[in-house]
Amino acid sequence: MGQPPGNTVITLTVDTDNIEPNRQSINDNVVFTDNQGDPGENSGRPDLYVSTVNKGKNCTWQGVAKNGRDSINITDVAKKAVGGGADILEEITLGDPINEPKVTSTVKSSIINGTESYNVTFIINKNANQVYTVDPKLKMKGSN
Repeated sequence: MGQPPGNTVITLTVDTDNIEPNRQSINDNVVFTDNQGDPGENSGRPDLYVSTVNKGKNCTWQGVAKNGRDSINITDVAKKAVGGGADILEEITLGDPINEPKVTSTVKSSIINGTESYNVTFIINKNANQVYTVDPKLKMKGSN
């Protein structure tokens, strides 16, 4: 088995058939995975999901619908203002939330210890009137 890729891709899989606009429903119907071999997050606790990123590389967030029909657009990724922890990411580049549904950031080029808590905001089927937010974490590979 080969090494994980340098750039990290974090995927939010959303159960659009069952999600409702309340915290418990969002937590129960969004699951995080990545391409770094990190264990998938157990449904119900996206706040415990930690994705590994590599220094000096990119990190991209994308969304997919569990049912394969709906669209998931990532509209924002931002470090939590309070309790955000480590400062792992450089500038976060937001695409057009409707036409470019991914968000990319560059990871800092030196090892940063600890985890960074952040919010991912997304919409379903380009409905900007109903916004959902989840709060996973990042950790830099090789850090403490």
